[in-house]
Formats: sequence, C-alpha cells, structure tokens
Amino acid sequence: MKKTSFKISYEEEKIKAISVSLKSKDKNINDEIVKFLDGLYNKNVPKLLKQFIEESELTETTKETATETSAE
Repeated sequence: MKKTSFKISYEEEKIKAISVSLKSKDKNINDEIVKFLDGLYNKNVPKLLKQFIEESELTETTKETATETSAE
C-alpha cells in the first residue's frame, strides 16, 4: 500500500518526554505512532471497506507486475 506522510502539532516538551521514556524501553516514537494509527484503522474502519482496500491493493499489485513483465 502506498504510504503518505502528515504533520501534526504537539507540545515540544511532551514529545521530548515521550521520546526519552520510549528510548529507555528500546522503542521509537514513530513506530509507536504507526501502531496507534493501525489500531485506529482496525477499530474504526468497517470490515467491508477494509476488504475493498485490500482488493484494490491486490489489483494494483497485479497491474504493476504485468507492466513490469511486459517491459522486459
């Protein structure tokens, strides 16, 4: 699936505190945010929409593979 980036605003000192705390647990703030977003996705996106997204992803992958194969 294609990834995207986004920017959020949050208090700098809190971010530093989170980062320090996570580092002591051998964790990374970016990884933890991705886990949180995955949880939001799993909790809030209806099953049918998830299936549609997965099917669309498979179709896109198949098209890319076919294009690469025909180019060779």
